[in-house]
Amino acid sequence: MNVFTTSSIKFACQNLSDILIKSGILIEQNFEQIIAMVKNKEIDKLCIYMDVWNCSGKFNCMRGQKAAEKIHEIDSKIPILIWDGREFEPEDKDFLKVPSSFIVFGKVHPIINSNELYLSFDYTWDIANITRKFFEGVLMLKDVPMKDCLKFEFKQ
Repeated sequence: MNVFTTSSIKFACQNLSDILIKSGILIEQNFEQIIAMVKNKEIDKLCIYMDVWNCSGKFNCMRGQKAAEKIHEIDSKIPILIWDGREFEPEDKDFLKVPSSFIVFGKVHPIINSNELYLSFDYTWDIANITRKFFEGVLMLKDVPMKDCLKFEFKQ
């Protein structure tokens, strides 16, 4: 099953509803549900749109990168596309008192896992088309000239 998640379903669905609904992609806002689906081997591909909500722990939310890392602790083979969800380590330690989803500046947290593809809204304007290609398994390296990843399998 292909799954799309974000903290703001309303915003994301306004922009991506065509590809999500027509392609039969499950839209799930509850991150704890996604974790359960990963544990049950129900997810083939996942797209995280910036942040996730309904997370266990101190805060109820986290950036997409931290969410991808939690998923890959369970199953490292799931390909994950993360839109503008990089984790930042703030220089001002007072910012550690706020949820990571609100920290969008500072030193970028390094990518530690393969099968995670980070794309920025700053460099990519064709979000719907790239997301569709990702879920269909036809995403090519030329589709994403500006990217961050360690290792990610693209269609040749």
